[in-house]
Formats: sequence, C-alpha cells, structure tokens
Amino acid sequence: MAEMNSLSEVKARKLLEDKAVMVTVNRRLARYLTNRFNQQQVDAGRAVWETPDILPYTPWLGRVYDNARYLPDKEMPGNLKILLSPAQERFVWEQVINASESANALLRIPETAKAVAQAWEMCKEWHLSYHELSQAPPDDTMAFIGWADGFKQQCRDNNWQDNAGLADAVMQLLKSGSIPIPRQVILAGFDELSPQQISLIKALEDRGSQVFLLAEPEAPSLVQRCELADIQAEITAAAQWAKDRLEENPLSRIGIIVQDVNALRPSLVRIFDDVFHPSMVLSPKSGKSRAYNISLGRSLADYPVISAALMILDFACRPLFVDEYSLLLRSPFLGGADTETSKRAILDARIRENGEMELPVSAMIYFSKAHKGKDRHPGVFCPKLNKQLINFKREIEKLPKKQPPSGWVRDFSRLLKVMGWPEGRSLTSEEFQTVNACHEVLQEFSSFDTICSDLDFHSAISLLSQNIKAKTFQPETDDVPVQIMGMLEAVGERFDHLWVMGLDAESWPPAPMPSPFLPIGIQKKYNVSHASPERELAYTRQITRRLLASADQVMVSSPLKDGDTALFPSPLISHLKKIAINAAPENWWVQMLNNADFEQITDQFGPAADAKSRISGGTGLLKAQAACPFSAFVAYRLQAKNLEKPESGLNARDRGSLVHNALELFWEDVKNLDALKKLSDEQLAKAVGSAVDRAVSAMANKHPRTFTDRFAELEKERLISLVLEFLLIDSQRTSFTVVGREEKLVCTIADIELKTYADRIDRLDDGRLVIVDYKTGEPKVSDWFTQRIAEPQLPLYSFAVEKEVAGVVAGVVFGQVKKGSIKYLGVVSDEQIVPGAKGPEAKRSVMENFSSLGEVIALWKGKIEFLADEVRQGLATVAPVSIHKSCQYCDFGPMCRIGEIDFL
Repeated sequence: MAEMNSLSEVKARKLLEDKAVMVTVNRRLARYLTNRFNQQQVDAGRAVWETPDILPYTPWLGRVYDNARYLPDKEMPGNLKILLSPAQERFVWEQVINASESANALLRIPETAKAVAQAWEMCKEWHLSYHELSQAPPDDTMAFIGWADGFKQQCRDNNWQDNAGLADAVMQLLKSGSIPIPRQVILAGFDELSPQQISLIKALEDRGSQVFLLAEPEAPSLVQRCELADIQAEITAAAQWAKDRLEENPLSRIGIIVQDVNALRPSLVRIFDDVFHPSMVLSPKSGKSRAYNISLGRSLADYPVISAALMILDFACRPLFVDEYSLLLRSPFLGGADTETSKRAILDARIRENGEMELPVSAMIYFSKAHKGKDRHPGVFCPKLNKQLINFKREIEKLPKKQPPSGWVRDFSRLLKVMGWPEGRSLTSEEFQTVNACHEVLQEFSSFDTICSDLDFHSAISLLSQNIKAKTFQPETDDVPVQIMGMLEAVGERFDHLWVMGLDAESWPPAPMPSPFLPIGIQKKYNVSHASPERELAYTRQITRRLLASADQVMVSSPLKDGDTALFPSPLISHLKKIAINAAPENWWVQMLNNADFEQITDQFGPAADAKSRISGGTGLLKAQAACPFSAFVAYRLQAKNLEKPESGLNARDRGSLVHNALELFWEDVKNLDALKKLSDEQLAKAVGSAVDRAVSAMANKHPRTFTDRFAELEKERLISLVLEFLLIDSQRTSFTVVGREEKLVCTIADIELKTYADRIDRLDDGRLVIVDYKTGEPKVSDWFTQRIAEPQLPLYSFAVEKEVAGVVAGVVFGQVKKGSIKYLGVVSDEQIVPGAKGPEAKRSVMENFSSLGEVIALWKGKIEFLADEVRQGLATVAPVSIHKSCQYCDFGPMCRIGEIDFL
C-alpha cells in the first residue's frame, strides 16, 4: 500500500468520468460513492452523464471472470470453469463433510461447513503454505486438510471455480493476456490488503493498468468522548444527540456506529423510535418513513413475509405445532387474510381449545369448514381459507417423490400461490423488496441442478430453508439523514456528525478470533486477520483512526458497566478530551405524564348487574371476585379470555374430567353404599372397568389423535386404580344413597342468578345430605375460611342444596382423588359420617371455634352474599388479595397494569 498512489476525491471523479473502474470494499460504500458522484454531476449543472463504474470487490471479480466467457475461443487460455455461487459452494462443502468419516462426530454440519469455508478462504487470501499445514497437524487441521482435498477434487471433477480462488483465476487470465484491462482502477475503503489482493494488483499493473487508492478524508475539527451508564444509556444519548444535530441543520448527514448492530437492533429501534418518532412506539409498522436507517441486514428468513412462506412449505410435509399454526392462521400474507382476519383469529382460539398440539392439513381443513348439525365451533367458518387448504392438499398429493431442485422450485411456487401468498393484503415497499429477494433465492435454487442429484420433498425444503436463512438482506430505503451501521460499514464514508459507541476496554480492541481449523502458529506467522492480540490491536488502531477522521464532529462513548461488571474506556480513546453529556430527557410519555394537568377520577365500578343481566360462570365468578374484583369483571362480565395452551397428551383439566365422569357413571349403576358392599371383587372390577371404558371413549371422541390404543389402555389402567382406591374409602362411610350426580343447582344471591353443578350429593339414612366435590389436585379446606372466602364453590352448595334437593346438610367435603393421596377432607356435623372430615369444635382444625355446622354455613352465606353484592354493583377495582398468589396465574395483567405501578 505504501507504493500505491493516493488519489483525492476530485481526481477520482475525473478518472471515473474517463471510464475508470472504482472497486469498493463493500456494497454500502459502492452505493454511497455512486450517489455522491451523481449528486456532484447535478451540482455541476449536468442533465445527462454516464453511469460511473463503481462496484464492490467480489462482484467486480465475478464480472471480469464472466466477461471472459464472451471472448473468442482462440483467445481463451483454456476451458473456463463454472463459477459457483456462495450458496452452491456452501452446499458442496456440506456434501464433502457429510461424506467424510468424521461426519458422525459432528453435531451441526452446516455450521462446521461455514467455519471450514472461512478457513479455506484464509488459506487462499493469505497464501498459507499447504505444506506447512500438513506438518504434524492437530486433529482439527487434519480434518480440514481432508475436507479441503475432497472439495478441491469435487471442483476439479466438475470443472467448478470456487469463490475463494476467484482472484487467483482472474490473475491467471490477466497474466495470459486474454482479457481486456481497465486503464485505471481506483480502490476505495480498503483498510488493508491481503497478499492475494496485492498479487492481483501487481498483475493489473504488469498489464499496464494504473491502480490508485482513494485518499482518506482529512482530520476532523472536533473529537470528543463521553462515558455513560450502560449501552442502553449510550443508545439513548446518541439518539438525542443525533436529533439535536438534525434540528440544528436538517441537511446534516449523521452516522451512528455500533459494534454489534444485530444484537442491539431491538433496542436501537425502540429508542430511536421513542426519540424521533414517538407515534411509532405503539405502531412500529405504520408504514411511515423514518428519519433513521439501520443498514446492517438480517437473515431473509427473519422477515415475517418470508417466515410465512417457509411455514406454508413446512406445512406441506409435516403437521404444524401450536405456535406455528397459530402464526400461520393470523398471518396477513395468506390469501383472504384481509376479509377473514377476525374469523381466523377465532379459529385459532377454537383449535387451541380443542387441545391440538399439532395440526396436519386435513385437520385444518376440518376446523375451517362449516359444520352441519351441532357445530363444535359455532360462528367460525373461513370459506376462503378452507378452499385454499383443499386445493393445497390436492397439490401436495400431486408432488413426485424425487425431482431436481428446479422442479421443486416450480412446485414450491405453485404451493405458495395456492395459499394466496403473499397476497393477503397490499405489501409495503419493504415487504415487496423482501418478496423479490425470496424469488431470487428460489431462482438460484434452480441452479442447484448442476451440483446435486434429485431430492425428495423434505430434503428440498430443508435445503431451500437453509439458503434463505443464509441470505442476508436489507431493503433499500430513501436516503435518510441518520445512518446506524456497524464498525466496518462506515469505511470510506463522510459525515457531518458521527457518534461511535461501545468503545470500552473489554470490547475495543475486540478479542482475537483465529480459525479453529488452522494452527495458530501458522496464522500468526502469516499475519492473518484476527489471529493474535497484536494483530487485532494494529487493525483496530487503523479503524479507529479512520472513524475519527470521518466527520467534522465526532463523539465517541463507552459504557461504565455491563450488568454488575465495571467497565473502562478503551485505551485507544482514553487520550481524547472527555466531556459530560447531560442525561437524556425523559421519554415522551413520562414528560406528558409529568407535565399534563390530569383530573383524577376514581372509577372502580362497571355497569351494575340487574335482574335481567345474565352472568355465566357459576361459582367461578365468585371465586374470581374474591381474588380480585377487576379480574372477575374482565373475565365474566367482559368475557375476556386468554388463548389456550395445548399440552402434550391430556392436560390437568381433561384428566380431572375423566375421573369425574368415571365416578359419575359408576354411581349411576351402583346407586348406594349397600350395593357397593355387596359387590364381589370381580363384580366391582367389572363395574369400575365399564364406567372407565365409557368415560375414556367419550373423551377419545374429542381427542382422537391423542387417544391411540396404547394411550387409552394406559389411561384406563390409571383410572381403574384411582377409582378402586377411592371406593375403598367410600366403603368405610356410614350408609348413604347417591341422589345427585352432576346435579344442576340454581341459586339467586343479591339478584345474581348462579347456575352450577354439584359433582355428587349423598343422602344419609336419616335424610340429611352430604355434598361431595371431586378434586384431583390438593384442595385446602382452610380456603373456605379466609376473609373473602377464596374457594366459595362448596360453601355455596351448602345452602343451595337445601332448596334444590330438600334436606339438611350434614357434610361438605372434598373427595381427593390423587395418586398417593386419596381421602376425604372437609367439615361435617358428626365426624362418623365421613372419615377424614372435621366436626364442630375439633381441636387444631378450622372447626375448633364453631359449635355446629349450621353456624359455619351461616357464616359462608353472609360472605358469599357480600361477594355477590359486589358483582351486582359492578365493583371492578384492581385489588388482588395477594399480588404473589392472585396475580401469578392471572391473564389480565396487561389490562389492569398493576405491574406498572412502581414503574410509573
């Protein structure tokens, strides 16, 4: 580089006008310099000019190489090899590694192939001696040599040209004199040149080309540094600083340099939106243009429109899991989404309620269609989606077992079109560009015909998905004043103001990252990038020097801590003048809150419930009211409900229902305790088995995919064991007859009509009643005696039963049917009635201070009437009995916002 002539921007522009070629270090710089050249032509008063020949290094090499194909055969130095695309090359590496003996020891071959390809590129770029690598190499290097030999053999056998060796191939073409050369070549943005690039430049000069280096910008007039609390504070201060500079001069060009843009992208978007576009905080996809742009691209697969396409293709070969089918149903990129949005959201909820952990195409067709007779999902019918799914299934059935990639591209396109992708709604500019990028990947996938054999459907989708994930994409936006970019992206660009953040001693210079597949000694010997701390320090100094000279005003910052770890400024910036940066102003919403003249209104009541109000929920309404009036109002008056989360197998609710149903069916046949005692062991087992069979069959009709033969067999064994053990406890009671199974009870309290069902009601020989509620968990009798009666179900039954069934209540008990803990617990008027339940004045129990069960029931009635009166009045205050207990399983935190009290 010392021998290369430096060229000012003015002279470079004149050479470009004279058809010189400018080669840049990256695409961003090529785009920046092209725009700058065009603007200079406009400023010069020109209406027409020739497009400057400015392009990045790798595309330039590809163009020179491809142009050689169009030369007459007699001028060609030999048969020109087929240049592999990066995706094709990655596939070849994976195939070579897969075919090796060491493949079985590798967990993630695609990641290994990427690292191996990088090591191969290092060997080419830095002219590493292959002979030196093979001298007593470590195991990783030995594996690399084997894979590299396999890769070279594949390229020779198939006449392929790899990208790492492309510069060498161009060099050979130059030396042969068979290709034309540019008169002048200008290099822009190269902080350093590798030995391979230096050799290429020499080959150009030997052919008569003049090679220049675009001069770096002059030193700035002002460089300062500051220290801030942490990286979030840095981003906030940088955003506010950029906004202040932009308000001073709307024509300013401002750069924000961030070390790890992708990791900090969510914070960058949130904070810069908060500072520049407060209205976008709640509507980030409003479609409005932003004053800033984050330049570093993301994986193409991370964009929602592409994620939807990949999910559609996955759906064609396997069932979708809960989160997947939920996203697909609510995707705006499926045909008909604009007219069926609400219905598809409800359909998602209904499928979840059905407990579907995974969903094949046929099942989604079933759920999306209208049902005759008793509709399992009333009001949910998505005709457009249903038609698309039916056609989708037909197209899947037509797919061949195997075919070339180009054939799969046609089928993939057809499957996506059948599902209406991406036509669910009008696309934004960003989405439109993203879809076009996806089509480019599909087109490139067709070219895999030349490098791989026929693929089956699963393999084709897997390979396409891998290519899409590997594709980095950034939609083009209008030229905006604030550019957020990575350390290496800003190379060669000029700004009015520049902020460089994250320059603490721990991360700047960054730690070296030598290749694990090449001996560290050889990497150091050849001075390979990132090979040693000394090498990294020298390179970082060069980048720092360039950044500090990239604007008229430069601010560098460092965080004081990372979590609990104290940090210090990088020694590369510690000599700069330190200034104090005022704390960023409060967020816009905090300013509004603090400055507004609010009228405080205490609104703790919703609409009162009158006699005509119908409130469903039964005792669940009172239980929720006792825990938190707001939660009860939202759940039972507003009918708000969280989406179900299907579980593998049966959830706790379904397992509890099976126990309830099995016991209900048993007592339907057996009737009373005397009949139970008369059954022989064989007869009892038969009666229990019959009840269990019927209960399992009924549940299997609702969950046919869950209840396989083996699953049903195991579930029956579990239920038979539980029911028999519980009946053994029942047989120890005094004589009773079951007079109510799932008995409907209607009770009006404080003008609120509650409808509920009692699991079981037993009548004793003296006519008194015992109310039994089956529980498969661990109920607590103490919950009946809390201040707001945390479990009002059985207490409500205690006085509702006397009216509906006629009889005095002698016992209110839980029947705990849980493996390892089967028993009765509750309260009774006489402890002999139900073993395990407590009677009046029982020591060290909830009944210790009560002289009769009637006294307890009267207490319950008063507390339940109080809760019911709150419901009638519409009381909806946010007043959980316990934030730790009541709020832990509540779905309505985002509505009551109780978690934000301390924050505000």
